[in-house]
Amino acid sequence: MTSPTIADAYSRTGAAWQAGPGAIYDRLATVLVDCRPVDFTGRLVLDLGAGTGAASRAIAAVGGIPIAADAAFGMLAADAPRRPAAVVGDAYKLPLRDDAVDAVVAAFSLNHLDDPVNGLQEAARVVRPGGTILASAYADDDGHPAKHAAETAAREQGWMPPPWYAHLRESAMPKLASVERAQAALDAAGLTGHARALRIPFPELGPEQLLAWRFGMAQLAPFTTTLPVDAQRAMFRRARTLLDDVALVRSIIVVIAVV
Repeated sequence: MTSPTIADAYSRTGAAWQAGPGAIYDRLATVLVDCRPVDFTGRLVLDLGAGTGAASRAIAAVGGIPIAADAAFGMLAADAPRRPAAVVGDAYKLPLRDDAVDAVVAAFSLNHLDDPVNGLQEAARVVRPGGTILASAYADDDGHPAKHAAETAAREQGWMPPPWYAHLRESAMPKLASVERAQAALDAAGLTGHARALRIPFPELGPEQLLAWRFGMAQLAPFTTTLPVDAQRAMFRRARTLLDDVALVRSIIVVIAVV
């Protein structure tokens, strides 16, 4: 039996994502779209790595016309009747013709790639000349005690980090996790643009919401659903005892490029 891929894990997470991580990713998608250097009104914008549609909603909120692509069908299927047109696709080989869209928004998706330079070049291929690419990734210093609390409690219930998760953290994510590395990726892709660091506070999120965020992530959510309800509750209670009351501040890198 082969190990589940990252796309498998995200597909199995599906609608559960919005109940936990969605509260954070919706805000971060809005922050990214607000960095756009041009007006999106009436423009066709690809939400690359769309997940459950955080960036699609942010694009539509500023007058853009979103279309969605993601490698995980289960994420695109979540609440599909109320979402824009979508396609399952590989970020290295998008199922779109050249110059198909006016802009690409890649909210925390290119940092899942082993070769983000290739991902940037493929995004540029589908953007019309003069169009925009917006991308975001987590910075090296992004962290919160809820991560450790949730994973420790899950391990006590038998969870083991899936191989794709270790690879993602150790190999893929660091490649865009600083301004310097993100800028180097832009330059290597032959794109004109810049990278910058932002810190986004979430003072309104309490401990329960922070743990819902972590247990709703793709590395934990599929495991959590296999547990009996009593075990899920015990895991959550255990995580709460391990969690320090520290407000969440996400540290991110934003990339802005013009094709």
